[in-house]
Amino acid sequence: MIQQLDLWRVQAFSRLESLIKMIPVGPSPHDVPIDGLIRAFNKLPARPADKPPYAGIFGTTDPNVGRVKALEHLKEARTQLTGAENAIDGLIDNLIRALSKLPPRPATRHAYAGIFPEMRVAILSTDDLLKIVPGARRSRVNALAPYLNQTMIEFDITTPLRQAHFLAQVAHESDRFNALEEYASGSAYEGRRDLGNTQSGDGVRFKGRGLIQVTGRTNYIAAGRALGVDLIRNPRRLAEPDLACRSAGWYWNTRQLNGIADRDDVRRITRLINGGYNGLQDRLELLHYAKRVLRLS
Repeated sequence: MIQQLDLWRVQAFSRLESLIKMIPVGPSPHDVPIDGLIRAFNKLPARPADKPPYAGIFGTTDPNVGRVKALEHLKEARTQLTGAENAIDGLIDNLIRALSKLPPRPATRHAYAGIFPEMRVAILSTDDLLKIVPGARRSRVNALAPYLNQTMIEFDITTPLRQAHFLAQVAHESDRFNALEEYASGSAYEGRRDLGNTQSGDGVRFKGRGLIQVTGRTNYIAAGRALGVDLIRNPRRLAEPDLACRSAGWYWNTRQLNGIADRDDVRRITRLINGGYNGLQDRLELLHYAKRVLRLS
């Protein structure tokens, strides 16, 4: 369950996504290795020298469009990179180094070793998560697993106890990962100025979404700024697996719940998330399963 290479891969995809987004508008020398990486993932032939990057993959000569499509592909491709270190790991390492202006990787070093420090963090598989959350759909958990792992690393939910509490809470709040968007229409939030819903239709538009449901225009603005996504123009993005997980990590971080998890205080965490103790027994049960999988009990 704890594999250093898998951990580095989670960190690498997260770092790579951020770095690609920082490339200035217009053609860049980095488009060539990005094109090469996408080709390697798809087992496509090398790019012809007379073809611009992305043209033979996505049918566009606009590098800005090509990078957006490459990012979309990398989100899907990250689940394909498993097992022993391989050539694609080397390509990702090289690209991160180039984008970060780091020196080339020494030939004797494993991929990622000079970029990320060694850490001991549980990278949870789909099977691990299904043991923690009985009754969850395998297809849904399979879609969420890489983003849950990425989120826990991003927001320093990196000890077994922190992970156990986080997973128990998000599993309960999302109805065992079944609800990335609340079941109700959201009309009950219409006109709720305390949520920033001041415009017609805000209640439905900014209904609860994410594993810990972010609700209301004000909270969507705050989450979007923190996560680097325009959630006002595209609020439904919050219900997609990547942002459903990351928004839960953002919420967890803003409430400083890691410190409370360190004290193993499930009641306090529940109150700060829920405003009361609704579903406490279910949260305790999920926490028990999580602690067992993470070898805390």
